[in-house]
Amino acid sequence: MKKVLLVMFICIVMVLKADDKQTVDEHLLTIKSAQQEAVDKGDIDKLKEISTKLERLSTFGDKEWLVNYNLAFNNYRISTILYEKKEESQKYLESSKEVIQKSIEGKDDFADSHALLASILGMEIGFKPQLGMTNGMKSAQELEKAKKLSPSNPRVYMIEGTSKLYTPKMFGGGVDKALALFEKSAELFEKEKDRGIYPDWGKDEVYVWIGNAYKEKKEDSTATEFYKKALEVNPECGWAKVLLGEFEQEKEEAQ
Repeated sequence: MKKVLLVMFICIVMVLKADDKQTVDEHLLTIKSAQQEAVDKGDIDKLKEISTKLERLSTFGDKEWLVNYNLAFNNYRISTILYEKKEESQKYLESSKEVIQKSIEGKDDFADSHALLASILGMEIGFKPQLGMTNGMKSAQELEKAKKLSPSNPRVYMIEGTSKLYTPKMFGGGVDKALALFEKSAELFEKEKDRGIYPDWGKDEVYVWIGNAYKEKKEDSTATEFYKKALEVNPECGWAKVLLGEFEQEKEEAQ
């Protein structure tokens, strides 16, 4: 009788854990959708609310690392939107770095985590230029890890492209190198299938980056076409809307 009760207890625990895992999956899918909407609108309050939900999200087994990835990415998004508010932006960037490192400790073979850390390290340089050499090397190392883990991950090449765009030619960067990486990323995004609870952001953003590269080359008409392409992929892409609006305003002022 005791053995029967023990078996029943183990079965109940396993079922409960399976349900909890399913609940975590459902939460992550809901959060992904809400996060994209908030990013499109630049809704800081909504993004902060999402961070709070992720902090409270209980997990089992190997799901904790993924919750931490999402939390780090969400705080990273907040930091980028708040970039002009240096102190608050830095606070969220530091939190993002701390959490993504925790995620990597839980799962070291997830390319998106290493790519996100590379981007965070690069953004840190904007706040603390003295970290340029140290963070530049660390960021490059993280990107290499990401590429080895997932050679066809479009976000890895997009993030590497942003790094090259903001790195002077004399240090191995430049707009042409960045553009080649953005174009490769765009090609890979076209092949990427639905990833469910895993990261799939960037499909619209990569065309904004291509547009930014052409803008840097003083090819404004081509830049405009790529901003429009971003809106074809995601009609709610707030970043593309803002940049197109700036072009329209410049045209009006020039007339």
